[in-house]
Amino acid sequence: MLQILPTLTELATFINIVSSSIVAILAFSLLAFTLTYNFGNSAARRFALLLGCVLIAYSADVALSRVNSADSANRWLRFQWLGIAFLPFTYYIFSTAVLHTTNYSNRWSKYVAWSMLVLSAISGLIAFFGNLIVDTLRYRPPLSYLEPGPLFGLFAAYFAGSIALSFFNIYRARQRCITEHSRMRMTYLLLGFGVPALGIFPYMIGVGQIASNTQSSPSIFILAMFANLLVAFFLILMSYSVVYFGALTPDRVVRYRLIRFFTRGPVVAILVILAMQTVPKIERILGLPRDLILFSTITGVIISSQLILSLTKSLVDRLVYQGDREEVSWLREIDRRLLTSSDMRQFLENNLTALCEILQAKAGFVAAISGPDLILESSIGSADIRQQITESTNWPAVMQQLQERLRADGNMFEPLHYEDFLIWPLLNEAEPNASSRALGILGVTLDQSTAPSFLLESGTPQPAAQLKTQQLPEGSNEVQPYLAVVDGQNLLHEMLQQTAQALQDRKIQLELFTTLRRIIPGIDRVQQLRGVVPYTRGENESVKETAQSLLEPSPIHDPEFNAWVKEALSHYWGGPKLTRSPLTQLRVVNRAMERADDEPTKALRLVLGDAIERLRPDGTQDLNMPEWLLYNIIEMRFIQGRKVREIANRLVMSESDLYRKQRVAIGQLARVLTEMEQQNDVLPEGVSEEPLEKDESTVTI
Repeated sequence: MLQILPTLTELATFINIVSSSIVAILAFSLLAFTLTYNFGNSAARRFALLLGCVLIAYSADVALSRVNSADSANRWLRFQWLGIAFLPFTYYIFSTAVLHTTNYSNRWSKYVAWSMLVLSAISGLIAFFGNLIVDTLRYRPPLSYLEPGPLFGLFAAYFAGSIALSFFNIYRARQRCITEHSRMRMTYLLLGFGVPALGIFPYMIGVGQIASNTQSSPSIFILAMFANLLVAFFLILMSYSVVYFGALTPDRVVRYRLIRFFTRGPVVAILVILAMQTVPKIERILGLPRDLILFSTITGVIISSQLILSLTKSLVDRLVYQGDREEVSWLREIDRRLLTSSDMRQFLENNLTALCEILQAKAGFVAAISGPDLILESSIGSADIRQQITESTNWPAVMQQLQERLRADGNMFEPLHYEDFLIWPLLNEAEPNASSRALGILGVTLDQSTAPSFLLESGTPQPAAQLKTQQLPEGSNEVQPYLAVVDGQNLLHEMLQQTAQALQDRKIQLELFTTLRRIIPGIDRVQQLRGVVPYTRGENESVKETAQSLLEPSPIHDPEFNAWVKEALSHYWGGPKLTRSPLTQLRVVNRAMERADDEPTKALRLVLGDAIERLRPDGTQDLNMPEWLLYNIIEMRFIQGRKVREIANRLVMSESDLYRKQRVAIGQLARVLTEMEQQNDVLPEGVSEEPLEKDESTVTI
């Protein structure tokens, strides 16, 4: 029996260390998750404080298993008491925050909370520096504990009373819940509420002497292990309820985010800790160096866990999404198939490169039609080809001639000569209206001496139908040239169709992005209302203002916001478009009313002036520097009221180009106003309110 007892004690100690490590990892992970995704919610922030106390207590437990001196054990045990002492306070403020979510307010709760904060702070300081609550150290590895001091019983009563009062607050919160889902989540919270406190309370002070006298330390460690595992389970259960407080995303997103975080974070960390704890045992069995076993074990655990997570992803999706799986699959399919601007450029460059090799062309380009503009999407060839394209001024005439030809015969495969280019139209073949079929143009520069055989001397492709109807004598030596011409012509047609299809897909996707930008603010407001409505009573005035701002959406979410900005600028110094502007409903304008003597028109002018100043670059104003262009246009056009022709001459650009740049400048000013409006508002996660602009790599020609 004497030979068995040390082995049993070692095993029990190992299990206790592992279980304490699991609780510490979970507490830290949940603390990080809560502060990252729910920091804006009062109940979640206070729950994070509670998790901090749990983390301190269990981190000290893990450290105690590795100390090798009484002085070190004494310091860690007293550090652990900081978490124990502040736990009653964090429990109470968390319970009152949860109770507030049910629109219950108690004016005495803040005084009780302040009293508990003072008592907890005093208790923590006394335990850390003095001997009134805890006294001398009993250092008897693997059991080490502090003897109770004269005030330990008083602290125990304070601890128990605080937890009981907090439990009663949660119970009242559950009783006030009306909906089935809120009652269910509050039930989860109620079930696990007291377990962390029971696990952290220093019961070793009471039973440590008995354990050391009766040589029953294995039993103590086994009981501690069960208590630790219960704490870990109920911490997860409590966190599952807390993550929904103030969540601005759908429940399915919250569940999926929590599950993925747990499987990729705490679960992997726990597996690594288990592997590290078992290495000493394996080291003795295999007789290999510790470093080699540790490296191999940790590497295997991390890689294997990631593979298992990837293989079980579909199972997690079925559990989380259930009836929404088909819709979620479509959303993910869109994410996989969407062409970004970089994808589009890469595809067009590859297509242009292949086409230029086929046609033996020196350079080529693709331009897309965007309203009245022609946007250069991609070009290949010499360094000056881009400049040559953009400096040409007759592209509108080229487009008009192509449109006339399409209306006449609808042939998209016959090019048009323009300067050094052969221009083909890129058409949406599914569009019945010939005038709106054009998606863009594709142009190449050809050298007649190296042009392929399927192009005539004039540079115009021979019609494929004519080639295919030619009657060649059987056995004629012209069969091979004929086949080469047909193959080249078909390949040219196929590549033109591929390029046109890419532009059409990109056009549809941009329309999808525009639609998403219009509906996402509304969806986000619905999610915000879900989180704000329960807090509109019993909280401070700022929360009430937040609820009111959600119920009265800002004009920045309206698709006509940019047009309103332009109208207000056009009557900047006075006029109906300024005095009757919907922009006077902006909350940033309301905040400026005090500076404007409570005149909405003057307040709007002040806000517009502030926004224009934010567009102003640093340094001295310069009409020739590109970074000053947008500011100069707005300042001269709307503030100074100059004529369009005068501004165009001063900025050395055409009037049509000035109008295009003016649209960009107004869009940038609208973005600045949006940022000013949202300084005190909550933005949708991962969504920018910046208006869709053309990609910086594209050029208007």
